[in-house]
Amino acid sequence: MSKASSGFFLAFKMVVMCGLAGCAAPAAIEPVNVNFEYVRDLAAADASGPYQTPAKDLPPQLAALSYEDFRNIRFRPAQSLWRNENLPFQLQFFHRGFLFPEKITIREFSSTHEQVIPFVRDFFSYELTKDVGTLHSSLGYAGFRVHTPINRPDVYDEVIAFLGSSYFRAIGAGQIYGLSARGLAVDSGVVGTTEEFPRFTDFWVGKPAPGDTALTIYALLKGPSVTGAYEFIVRPGKATIIDVRSELIFRREVALPGVAPLTSMYWYGENSLRPLGQMRQEVHDSDGMTVLDAAGNRSWLPLHNPADPEFEVVPTEKVTRFGLLQRDRRIGSYEDMESHYEQRPSAWIEPQGEWGNGSVRLVQLPASSEYDDNIVAFWVPAAKIPVGQPVQYNYRIVWSLAEPANDGFATVVGTREGFLNKAKYGRVFWVDFADEQFATRDAAQLAAEVEVSAEGRIVHQSISPYPQIGGWRVFIETDAPVAGKTVNVRCRLRAGTKPISETWIYEWKS
Repeated sequence: MSKASSGFFLAFKMVVMCGLAGCAAPAAIEPVNVNFEYVRDLAAADASGPYQTPAKDLPPQLAALSYEDFRNIRFRPAQSLWRNENLPFQLQFFHRGFLFPEKITIREFSSTHEQVIPFVRDFFSYELTKDVGTLHSSLGYAGFRVHTPINRPDVYDEVIAFLGSSYFRAIGAGQIYGLSARGLAVDSGVVGTTEEFPRFTDFWVGKPAPGDTALTIYALLKGPSVTGAYEFIVRPGKATIIDVRSELIFRREVALPGVAPLTSMYWYGENSLRPLGQMRQEVHDSDGMTVLDAAGNRSWLPLHNPADPEFEVVPTEKVTRFGLLQRDRRIGSYEDMESHYEQRPSAWIEPQGEWGNGSVRLVQLPASSEYDDNIVAFWVPAAKIPVGQPVQYNYRIVWSLAEPANDGFATVVGTREGFLNKAKYGRVFWVDFADEQFATRDAAQLAAEVEVSAEGRIVHQSISPYPQIGGWRVFIETDAPVAGKTVNVRCRLRAGTKPISETWIYEWKS
């Protein structure tokens, strides 16, 4: 068979690929200029008609695969697209089956042409899997991943993967996959409403040139409520940066449109009890949500694993940045020599252009293991999005082991929670702030500004120097008069009347 790794040349000839099931039909090369406007026009055309439910065309032998059989279908790295052309990026593909039945169409494009990448059985190894029967070139794929050298010049590391509805996740140098991003969230965390998961149905991946440091990917999003066009400019490195351009057209009114959503996992940590039998101190992909708006308001919401679903709203005037961070980078906090949660990336969103007023939402769902993605963060516009009219949201996603610049503000590095014994319904908190200017602060001028919502009250508060972390510990006792109340607690540090820290925000239920 012709080496798939030699690439699907976008020229005026065909590459005929023969797999184990026989020769795949040649893929037609179409003369077209693929750009954002091209995909946007396709999205607009789709939005003008009724939503078409995806065809259930998965062969029954793939639909019946067990988890073990499916995971044993492996892509053969030697078949990576562009492998033998010494290009800076390579593509590998995900097989359809099990939890990923939907077909997506992947195309390679150049400045003048596009070409569908057909399914080729010989791209995969099936040695450890039961017989899957005859598979045709029209099967398509479930997703794809991009490889490029980021840790060593001679090794092509996986840096971004698109798989399942509109999910994708990325990493930079020295990182391990953790949290994910999505194209859009629809009614995530709306009580009594089933969340909708629009999906990327089509991708166009630009063939790179030698020396390129960025890869261009376009995607078409389709769902019962919305259709959209996306552009991803992927720049791998120490921090992997993805510039996203999107245009959405809603088919109908949506209660809660979630722009630039991030999804993560929080099972337990320093603010919760360790499950019975667990040696690891903490298990989470992210430990807090950060929000910054144009007025300079900085918020930190520590994550936790609630007994019941919880929803928090941070109003913003022109949000500047929000994201889910893995702030604790100490290996001793996790003691996990396989999963290495200290190497999971933080990811934050930096809006580009005018988004207007809105709010950042945090959805926290109960989790029973580290396999439950129970955290979602996204931005919601204050004004209703008009039906049938295009709206654009452009932003940057940064995937990094480091944090965004804090401009000298003290940051929360620890949150611990306990029961207040002297109250029937009460909580006690220890909140630790690391302060870059700790050594030069006048402690007499420093104060903790603590507020609680009307459902609770402050019983006691104090602040103490914490030289070992170069910062301060705030001790807070709160209670509520009756059971079943949600109490919101906020705390920040100030020197005189000047805020010097981000605002810690936490909710608890009496």
